Amino acid sequence: MIKIERSNLSVIADDYLKQLQKKRFNKKRGNVIQNYWVKNREKIIKSEAKDFDSIIDEFKALNQDGFDDFKDYMKGQYEDFFYNQKIGKWLAEQLNVKTCPYCNRQYIFTIQKGTKNVRPEFDHFYPKSTYPYLALSLYNLIPACPTCNHTKSKDPIDKNPYIEGFQDNYRFELRTKDGRNNSLDWALENEIEINFTATNENVNVFALKELYNEHLDYVNEIIDKTQAYNHSYYNSLIESYKGLGKQEADIDRFIWGNYLENAEHEKRPLSKLTKDILEQLKIK
Repeated sequence: MIKIERSNLSVIADDYLKQLQKKRFNKKRGNVIQNYWVKNREKIIKSEAKDFDSIIDEFKALNQDGFDDFKDYMKGQYEDFFYNQKIGKWLAEQLNVKTCPYCNRQYIFTIQKGTKNVRPEFDHFYPKSTYPYLALSLYNLIPACPTCNHTKSKDPIDKNPYIEGFQDNYRFELRTKDGRNNSLDWALENEIEINFTATNENVNVFALKELYNEHLDYVNEIIDKTQAYNHSYYNSLIESYKGLGKQEADIDRFIWGNYLENAEHEKRPLSKLTKDILEQLKIK
């Protein structure tokens, strides 16, 4: 999973709230939950992901008699804003996330051609059917590819991309049939193992290990390139391209076809996989 990092997230949150405030939110007589949400909506809509647990506790402490009606109300609000009023497209453009943060396997560009809009889907980290009071909360809305959004559905996961990514606590690692992981003699039938320093549900819910094992042809291309670009040839390329004003990162992207810096992993699919395999092969 790739962390969503933007220096202007607080500005986006302010502008997002302004977009929502163009519409009137109605209280409902006798519905404690809905009335509480309407009264506190600004705080709830802009609340950071780290504060969601306390918000959930606040709503659980309220009288739950009107929960189903409130759930229908919030579902309608979300659909109106994100589809009828196209705030989903606006928000996707503001966040400008290039690849799905959950899997880093698919592009999620936002474009418009005439009357046709293409944008990522938005997954509710906390499902709106269970936590309707977070249905419009910015940091509960994860731009995602259709595969991840539909695969997750209502299943709980424990890593929110607005809080953290997997860059530091997981690695892709190749292993041979006999369990060795330090050989170049890998074939397509071998598996990619994902090792974790901490247990998390994201890997299981999104079936990341199984999905990434469908990319073994890509991994074998990396292996072939490491054999073709030995260290001396690699270093000579760096020196040659520096004469053209290229940085080392540009040369890496030319050779490996991907971004290797953590901060740039979201720009192209399979970037985290590429970096980890190259590090395992002691190339980077």
